[in-house]
Amino acid sequence: MPVFDKFKERVMTMVPMPRTNVPFAPLGVTINRLDSLFDQFFGEDGESTRNGRPRAGGPVSLWHDEENVYVEAELPGVEEKDVEATIHEGVLVIKANRQPVEGRTYLYNSRSFGHLERAIVLPELVDSDRVEATLSAGVLRLVMPKHPASRPRKITLKSS
Repeated sequence: MPVFDKFKERVMTMVPMPRTNVPFAPLGVTINRLDSLFDQFFGEDGESTRNGRPRAGGPVSLWHDEENVYVEAELPGVEEKDVEATIHEGVLVIKANRQPVEGRTYLYNSRSFGHLERAIVLPELVDSDRVEATLSAGVLRLVMPKHPASRPRKITLKSS
């Protein structure tokens, strides 16, 4: 195969890039694509909803031991009065509202504001009357004691 044909084959398999007269244009395209991904995830100009629905919120951790089920949810910039957590039929729902600072005229704002909501199916039944919740340093922590009926129980055998 002649050298030109090998070159032609490589050129045909390259990823097309937009043409522009600006130096380092491919870098700009990459940055614009990253900005677009961030906007899709965090919202454009502080919006926190897409299609009128609340955003899912930040990262959440869920784990358990023999006694409790634990949840930690990151809610940076959310005040305690703007957080609501409920448990109904084995589902934990965390709702929060993050408000922008009043009186500011933003030149640029990529932080999200508005209503956040997350529903988590709990792995076991919990005693909702004994749940403890704290909000510290932007992290909501819930300790949910397992319902006695969901805890393992040793059954003694009777000899016949």
